[in-house]
Amino acid sequence: MNEIPLHTRRLVEKLLQAYCDRICPPSARHAVMLGFRLEFDRVTIHELQKLFGIPGTGQPVELAQFRYRADRNSWRLYHLDERSRWRPYPRQPVAHGFIDLLREFDADPAGVFWGRLNGRSLRWCSPRGRCVDCDLRYCQVLGVAERANNLESSSPVRRLTSAST
Repeated sequence: MNEIPLHTRRLVEKLLQAYCDRICPPSARHAVMLGFRLEFDRVTIHELQKLFGIPGTGQPVELAQFRYRADRNSWRLYHLDERSRWRPYPRQPVAHGFIDLLREFDADPAGVFWGRLNGRSLRWCSPRGRCVDCDLRYCQVLGVAERANNLESSSPVRRLTSAST
C-alpha cells in the first residue's frame, strides 16, 4: 500500500499551502492562482485558469505531480508531456524528502513545468525574472533563506525598481 502517512500528509499540505499562498506577487492573485490536490499516494500542483476570461470561474491546469512510494519511503516527481501524460522528471528521479522535489519543481532547470504557462504564471514578477522580495518569499517557504542574503551578488534575480521597469 502506497498511501501517504497521515503525519507526512499534514506536513506536505502545510508546506504546499505556504508555497501556493506566497506565490508572487500577491496583488496579482486575481489573474493566476496555484493550488494543489492531495490524493491517496500523490500530490498534484495545478494552476487555476479563468474560463473565457470570466472572473470567478476557473479550471485547474495540472503542472506537476509528486508520487509517494511507501515501500521505499520516497517521492518521485512527474511532469506532463506534450500528449498530457505523466512522465518521470529526468533530473532528480527519486528523493526521500518532499521538500527536495518541491525545490526542484520551483527552480525548474529543465523548463518542463513553468515554461508551459506562456509567461502568465505568478512564478515570475516580470519577463525579466523574480524580484528580490518575491525570491525571498520563495526561499523562506522552501527553506533556503541563506540564498536571499546573497541575491545581489550571486543570483540572476534582479531587483525591479522604477528605473529598471
